[in-house]
Order: sequence, then C-alpha cells, then structure tokens
Amino acid sequence: MKSIKIAVKEMVEFIHVGGDLTSEFKSNKRAKLGQEAHAFLQAKYGDDDQQEVMVETLYQNDDYELHISGRMDGLLQVNNKPLIEEIKSTQTDLEFMDIDTRPEHLAQVKMYAYMYCKANHLKSIKVRLVYIHIPDYETKSFTKRYNISQLTKFFENTVFEYLNWVTIYDQHQAQKLTSIEGLTFPFEDYREGQYTFMGAIYKTIIANDILYSIAPTGIGKTVAALFSALKAIETERDKVFYLTAKNAGKAIVVDTVNLLKDNGLVAKTVVINNKEHMCLMDTVDCDPDICPYAKGYFDRVQEALNDIFVHKDVYESELIKSYGEYHKICPHEFSLSISNFSDIVICDYNYAFDPRTHLIRYFDEDYYNPILLVDEAHNMIDRSRSMYSSSITKSGLLALKKAAKKVKPSVQSTITKIIKYIDEFATNIELIKQPFYHQEELDEQLLVLLERLVNKLDQILVENKKFPNRDQVLDGYFMCTQFIRISDFYASSYRYILEAKDEDIVITLSCLDASKYILDTIERRAKGAIFFSATLEPVDYHVRLITKGEGKSISIPSPFPQHHLGLFVDDSTSTRYRDRERSIDSIIDNIYAMLETKVGNYIVFFPSYRYLNRVLEQFDTEAYDVVVQERNMNFKTRNKLLQSFDEVGETSTVGFFVMGGSFSEGIDYIGDKLHGVLIVGVAMPQFNPYNELLRNYFDELFETGFDYAYTFPGMNKVIQAVGRVIRTEEDQGIAILFDDRYSHRNYRTLFPKNWQHAITIRVNNYVQNYLEKFWQNIKKSV
Repeated sequence: MKSIKIAVKEMVEFIHVGGDLTSEFKSNKRAKLGQEAHAFLQAKYGDDDQQEVMVETLYQNDDYELHISGRMDGLLQVNNKPLIEEIKSTQTDLEFMDIDTRPEHLAQVKMYAYMYCKANHLKSIKVRLVYIHIPDYETKSFTKRYNISQLTKFFENTVFEYLNWVTIYDQHQAQKLTSIEGLTFPFEDYREGQYTFMGAIYKTIIANDILYSIAPTGIGKTVAALFSALKAIETERDKVFYLTAKNAGKAIVVDTVNLLKDNGLVAKTVVINNKEHMCLMDTVDCDPDICPYAKGYFDRVQEALNDIFVHKDVYESELIKSYGEYHKICPHEFSLSISNFSDIVICDYNYAFDPRTHLIRYFDEDYYNPILLVDEAHNMIDRSRSMYSSSITKSGLLALKKAAKKVKPSVQSTITKIIKYIDEFATNIELIKQPFYHQEELDEQLLVLLERLVNKLDQILVENKKFPNRDQVLDGYFMCTQFIRISDFYASSYRYILEAKDEDIVITLSCLDASKYILDTIERRAKGAIFFSATLEPVDYHVRLITKGEGKSISIPSPFPQHHLGLFVDDSTSTRYRDRERSIDSIIDNIYAMLETKVGNYIVFFPSYRYLNRVLEQFDTEAYDVVVQERNMNFKTRNKLLQSFDEVGETSTVGFFVMGGSFSEGIDYIGDKLHGVLIVGVAMPQFNPYNELLRNYFDELFETGFDYAYTFPGMNKVIQAVGRVIRTEEDQGIAILFDDRYSHRNYRTLFPKNWQHAITIRVNNYVQNYLEKFWQNIKKSV
C-alpha cells in the first residue's frame, strides 16, 4: 500500500479547477496582497471565532493510504453553531463572481466541511465562501448548508477521481524507474573521456553537489549527461532539467531522448518555450476576455492533460500547440502544466534561474527535486547578470503616456511626475556632459512613483478589457513591474545607472555579479547541478561568477587527434583599435593564404562590424564566394547564409563574421562545411563605462578586474570560434590567431590543453608555407 500526503487545496485544484487563465498583470504581488486581505477579514472575528484551523482525515483502499489535510481560514460561531469560512482574494469585479465561477474554491470549503463534520460527528454544517476585492476590500459572500450525506458523496467522488489519475501516473512512474534501472548506454563503446564525464556527473548528483566540467565537443556530452542524470533518479520527485542557452540546443536534447527511448527508456519529456513562441494568437495578451485560449482554460486543461499523457511521451512545441488548438487551451500554460508530470524538462536557463520567469512549482516550492544539467555553461555569467538586471526608459514612459491617454482612471499626471523626476535627476548630475552615470545607492523615490503608476495600471487593465493601444499599455506596464521586481534583489553587487542614449534616458538596475542568487537557487532546491561546456577556462573564473566559488571541477581531454587541427599564431601585427588601419593588409594576406592553399570553406571572425567592413572594402570579393554577416539578421536569413557552407565549390567560400555572434557559437560545421578560421584580435570586450564598472568591482573583490572584465570573456569567445573547426574525429582544418597579444604569457596560459601544439609563424615567413605543409601532412596521414 502506497502512502500519500496531500493538501486539500492541491487536490481540489487538480480535480475541480475551472474558470479562466489568470492574466499576468493580475498575478503581481498576489500572495502578499492576498495575505493582507485575509488578515483584514480575520481581524474582525469575534472572541469565539477561530482562524487557521487545521483539519485532516485518512482515506484507505486496497492500494493507497491518503493523508489529506488543510487549514480552514475561519471556524466561526453563528447562533451557537459552527460555520466554516473560506476567504479568496480577487482583482475581478465582484459583480462577475458567483459561487461556481471558480469551482475549486467551493470544492475546497466542502472538503473542509466533510473533514470537520466527520471528526466532530456532525450531521450538517454551514459553509461560507467569501471573495474580497483588491484593493478596496469590498466583499461578496455565498453561504450554503450541506448535510453529511452530500459532503460524503462529494469527498468520495473527489478522492475517486484523484486516485484514478494517481494510478495512471504511478504506473508510468513504476515503468520509468524500472526502465532506468535496466537502461544501458545506447552505444557499444564509450568515446574517450565520456565514461569519466558520466561518472563525475552521477557522483555529483547523488551527493547533491555542484560540478563544472570542461568537456570538449565530440565526446557526446548530451547523451552522457542525460544518461548519467537519469541513472541518478531515485524517486518520482526527481526531475531532470536540461537547460540550454539557445533554442537550437533543444532539438539535440530531444533527439537524444528519443535515442534513449529506442534503447528502452520510459520517460515523459516536455520542451518549454517562451510565450511568444507558443502563442496561437496574433498578439500575446492572456486576458481571458481577449484570448479564447485563456477563457475557460481550467475547465478544459484536465481533459487535455489526460489525453496527451496517455497517448504521447515526448512533448515538443508543435505537438503541444496541436493539442492546445484541439482542446482550446493556451499552449504555453499547457506546457507548464505538462511539466508537472514530466520526467525530463528541456528549457532555457531562465526557467530555472530568472526570478521573473522561473518555474515557481519547482524552484520556490519543496515537493520536486530538480536535477540541473546546464549546457554551454560559459553563457551563464552574462545571462545570470541579465536575469537580475532591469531597465526603464524615458521613451517607454512617454509611449505609455500616449497609449493610455484616453483610458480611465487617468495615469497622465503620474507618468508626468515620473518623467519630471527623471529629467530633474538627469539635470542635477549633468547627464548631457557625462552620458553614463552610476551610483551604489538605489533611488527609492523613483520606485515609490513607479509603484503608484503600476497600481493604477492594474486597475486599468482589470476594468478595461478592450481599448485602443492596449498592447502598448501592456508593454509599459511590464517594463515598470519588472523594474520593481528586480529592485527587491538590489544589493552591494548592483549599480544604479543612468545613461543618455540617442536623445533617450535609460535607467538600469545593473547586477554585476549574480552568483549568490544562482547558488541560492541550487542550494535551496536542486538535487545536484552540472555546468558543462568546452570553454570553461579558467575554471575558477566561472565557478566564482556562477556559484560564488562553490563547486568541484573536472577537465576531460579532447578525443580528437591533435594533428587534425593546424593551429597557427601570427603575432606580427597588433589589432588594437589604434592599429587597425595598419593591420588590414596583413589580415588580407592571411585570408588569401587560407583560400589559395586549399579550396574550401573558411570564416574570418572580426571584433566588430566596422573592422569587418574596412577589411571587406579592400578584399577582392570577385575572386571568391563571399558571404557577410549583417546586423540583426533574422532566423531565415541566417539559415540561408549558413547554406553557403553546405558544399565546396570550384573556388573557396569565405564568411566575414563577427566574433561572439550566432555564427561563432553553437553551430556544427561538420566535415567539409568548414576548413578553417582566422581569428582577428583577442575578442576583448569594448572599453566602455559598463565594462569599467565590472573591472573596478572585481578589482575590489579579487584584484583581477581587468581579466574578469576583458581578458577571460574575450578568450572564451576565441576558443568557441576555433572550436567550430573540429567537430568530429574525422574533421581536419586550420585556425590562425592573428594578434601580437597571443604571444603574451597571460594569453598563452589560457590556451586549452589541446592547443599546446600551436605554431608561431616566424617573422618574414609566409603564412601560406605553414598551411601548405599542414595540408600535405594531413594528406599523407589519410
């Protein structure tokens, strides 16, 4: 017999939930406001009345023992007879609230009534469901009397439906655990380093620890990480979260899950994407009076969950959308509901770590044990800073003011006050003369003004379902609410920044170091966290700035033959900003040497678009197939450009790309798709006020400010770009590092272990001679 502990609220919200999907703007600060509303009503109770009264009961059948408990808001004495009161706060106009508007609310108080009557041997009891309106605290109540026969029937039906689902879910869980126990690795042999990588992951998860793994491309990181994490699953509460930095990485994980399924794995897997990607409407607006997929969402979601859970195992975006369309429910919210019953969750970093979008059910509550696999973890430093930073703009406030011009209650004067306050602050600090201003203290007065604005916007969005420019009002609303939310985290690792940008004023709560927040999430909620990437060097830098120095590390050697990569250092020329014009001829000579030595596909990575275009102006674009990365390329244009590397033509193809962009990371140029790269410069971030803030901050903490702000992030991008050349054991190619700084000791020490064979091109020697020798040796070894 299996024993289950469950709260009344949890059970009825699963079985009896109904009504509309609550809009985002109704959820902000909901818990705090609800608590205050409850306290307001409970403060009016008489001397004989009780609040927060515990009730519990035990239900048994042949297979299950249910321990059901709950806490009643009020147990009141009315005419010397008990009355059970349940309080629910709402921002919906009370005129639209009825006793069955949210059936789970009435179900909750009926369950309490049954449990109380049973414990006290009562034949009947009155219940009262009270809705309290926020912010005015007006109330609307519904009172009914139920006899024990009615309550017993309701209780037994609820438990019966719940156990029907639990039986289905438990059968899956039993099959899952059995399949994991018998699961074998889907390949006959382990790749070099793969077994070591897997063992370290398994031990880390079992020990509830943190691991950083420098795991080179080619060892099969995805299958190794997933397989090891699954083997570490011990109970149904353990869930594997495979976290990615980019959407492209999710497809690889899905393919790996299907591979393991073919090998015997039984597991439910869901892919979570952002709301914009999943929305079936032209414009994202989750108000139930606007979106038909939000209207009545909870009336239909349970049927949809049963449908998809029974018939499918891997829930990708298109499948979820098709079920959403069929059942007329929001696909994004549906994917979150599915995740409750999935064993593997594939999603972006922010669903685990971003305080504005993380999945509360896993990272605030304590039922599940998330196992975190963080792929391409070198992205986490910048991403974690952005997760805990937020900005508002003067132009955004002006757009909000214009969009909300005719809406009541008016927010015009409130926005005017905020803009005036910003303008006066900018004048006092002479922002025109000094376009980047920062201070350590948070501006509390601005927050007070923004909170007043948000309160009014809350009312507007609740009371006005459809009005012109609603989309623009929502944009402004979210800008302000995100800023306020991030202000709760403001600490010594933050800076309050004002910038003058193109006649606009931008105010930012800038997090310089989010490591304590990431560590807190892991320590509170995760059953182990694995950060892995081919570029986590120096590892101490990543450990400090991701998890505040906590975590072990392991480095896996590259499985590829070292001689397959011809690595050359041309240190004859400086690419520093002041020397760039003088470097152009040497860069072009290197490019010609690559393209002429062996006909193939090549990429030149530049530190900026301006530098790229200056070289392109003097390059002979007629002699070769030239493709050029442009700013803000969309997905379709980007993919079309990449198709230029699918085949080798009669003449060489060369791509002029920017370092650190979408073409230098996360793309596999396998086989003849790429024969070599030229890295122009050391990819050092620009010297600007923000990076200087980082430098000064880390100088004070670790006395390594320049390296943390400039050297290490730059070399990370270089290593990523060079890593595009060799993706499999069969690949061969060349990489040229072009900058005099590559001969300096502080850069040489950052070279990965598989770069120790790098050859420095001697002065007055032709690059082409080195390249010809490399390709000749490759030809001989084949």
